Amino acid sequence: MHENSPAIQSVVIMGGGAAGWLTAAILASSAAVKARNVKITLIESPDVGILGVGEGTWPTMRDTLRKIGLDEATVIRQCDASFKQGTCFNQWHHTGTDDTYYHPFELPAGMFDTDPMAWWAAHRSNSSFAELFTAHPQLSQAAKAPKQPQTPDYAAVANYGYHLDAHKFANLLKQHCQQYLGVQLISMHVTDIISNESGDIHSLANEAQTVPGDLFVDCSGFSAQLIGQHYQISLQDQASVLPNDSALAIQARYVSNETPIASNTHSTAHANGWLWDIALPHRKGVGCVYSSQYCDEATARATLLDYLERDTTTAPVDEADIRKLSFTPGYRKTPWVKNCIAIGGSAGFLEPLEASALVMIELAASKLAAQLPACRNNLAPLARQYNQSMVAKWQRIVDFLKLHYVLSDRRDSAYWRAVSNTSSASEQLNDWLCLWQHRTPNLHDFCYQDEIFPLASYWFILCGMNFVPQSPGNPDEQAQTWVQKNRQRSRQLLAGLPGNRQLIEHIIKQNNQG
Repeated sequence: MHENSPAIQSVVIMGGGAAGWLTAAILASSAAVKARNVKITLIESPDVGILGVGEGTWPTMRDTLRKIGLDEATVIRQCDASFKQGTCFNQWHHTGTDDTYYHPFELPAGMFDTDPMAWWAAHRSNSSFAELFTAHPQLSQAAKAPKQPQTPDYAAVANYGYHLDAHKFANLLKQHCQQYLGVQLISMHVTDIISNESGDIHSLANEAQTVPGDLFVDCSGFSAQLIGQHYQISLQDQASVLPNDSALAIQARYVSNETPIASNTHSTAHANGWLWDIALPHRKGVGCVYSSQYCDEATARATLLDYLERDTTTAPVDEADIRKLSFTPGYRKTPWVKNCIAIGGSAGFLEPLEASALVMIELAASKLAAQLPACRNNLAPLARQYNQSMVAKWQRIVDFLKLHYVLSDRRDSAYWRAVSNTSSASEQLNDWLCLWQHRTPNLHDFCYQDEIFPLASYWFILCGMNFVPQSPGNPDEQAQTWVQKNRQRSRQLLAGLPGNRQLIEHIIKQNNQG
């Protein structure tokens, strides 16, 4: 069967940045690629800069970095990285200083033995769901690190991902790919995409150079030069569901080198969207996300500057340093066409909420590495399988992000009245909300083996936004035991873990001495 089908022996990645270099690293370090001696080439244009604002990762990044052969101390030092243990949401349910809840990276204590959400719904007290069943809120309020100095690389006492400088991260990956993983870099600005008679891409070229390949990965970002411009695969626009399409971003330095480093992304709702606040060791990355349909740039700028002015931990910023970012919320239903696969911004982007951009690059590149086609006859069946899987992931992200909005009681602007309306939510999300009015969510509600957001994530958002089923059922009193165990664990972690800044400075000092 198809013995004469040409083998896939070379992969050409178009575009650098975090998407291109992370994809290159995951492919080049995979056992399948190494065993088949597949050549990985990355084309980076000297004329195109990277977007460089994706500063939040999921805990999956720890395993990815370990697999590609980077040590954690190098990542911390060279990427100006800090530890992220979850997200803190402010004023999403209603306006007011008392409206704060957490979405930790930790699973709730006892979640496989009992139904903690049912117990919370029946026994609600002054404590939040996240505080009763995880140590995260307590660690967050104390700016504690997720591990101790003697904890091995990538191991965790409390689950964590990273906040990092996206430009420095891309540069570290670029250096690592070339020095240790055998990835070839070609610096050229592509002007021509040359196809063969079957419609597959044969090579990328300009007037001076031609780069042929068997498989092409489009990491050209929002310009989507291969998947969008060449193959004319349009975005499935999600603006009617998630209307945010703009952001203003700036970096703000701390007033003191001893300022505690926050262990979450802070997400604060405002009248026309929300603000992100990401703490790195030497600065914060702060941004105002909004919908241009409901808010002009001047109003968003004033919202961002007002937020920074009230932040006593940061020094004044130069308004001229604010960067404007525009995007179309959406994804491509067929990110794999012929011998071209889109990964990163070229495949889709919804909005920065819950930091799904980098994890989708990890997932896409890992899936490609695990299922790298052996020959050209494998392309079409693998493309169908890949596209089905990735579209399901995008749809789940849309539902989970929309959940944050439809649960809100904010009605203080046209924006919130529109975005919280369930009429724009998917049939799946509306079905879930209907069912969950009468019982708590359970594992049977989710049909995919590798759900992008697990059951626990839904519990944290639902409880944080005070969504209470009418009939949570008979709560298992065993949950009370887990609450007690969690309180004991929280006390131990608070006493035994160093501060974020303390651990980061220790790692950098040890790394410099080594």
